[in-house]
Amino acid sequence: MTTKAISKKRENTAQKIIQAIKESQGLLTVAAQKSGYNYVTVWKYTRDFPSVRQAVEEAKERMIDFAESKLYQNIKDGDNTAIIFYLKTQAKHRGFIERQELTGMEGHPIKMEAKIVHFDTREVARAVIEAIQLGLNPELLGSDGHGEDAALLSSPTDIQAAPVSES
Repeated sequence: MTTKAISKKRENTAQKIIQAIKESQGLLTVAAQKSGYNYVTVWKYTRDFPSVRQAVEEAKERMIDFAESKLYQNIKDGDNTAIIFYLKTQAKHRGFIERQELTGMEGHPIKMEAKIVHFDTREVARAVIEAIQLGLNPELLGSDGHGEDAALLSSPTDIQAAPVSES
């Protein structure tokens, strides 16, 4: 078989796979069944042919649009679950969230420093054991409780965390 014939055959295979991808909403396993090729072949074509990869992306986007339209319809129909879901995912800026996420300036993490404020040898021993179990270095706790790893321990009565100024 000539190189030209192989290229034409691969292009025809790609077109069959693209059609199957459209019919399967971008699900590669289903596309493989519909096209008559195995999953690995379909996956390789998505990797090797930009047109096949684009077909997968477009099919998935169409399915997202479809699901989104159903969500909107459920909201219009008064479905409380759909309304709550939408508000929790799309209206966080208005306070529709279940947890608060705190960040430092410009979204950077807040740096915390831990310090032991109450010294009880039993609690310190438990903290050292917990540090070891967590894979932390207990020596980093230091004699006064300073150290990055101290903030990861679960002993809130003996450890206080305070923001560190970012200067």
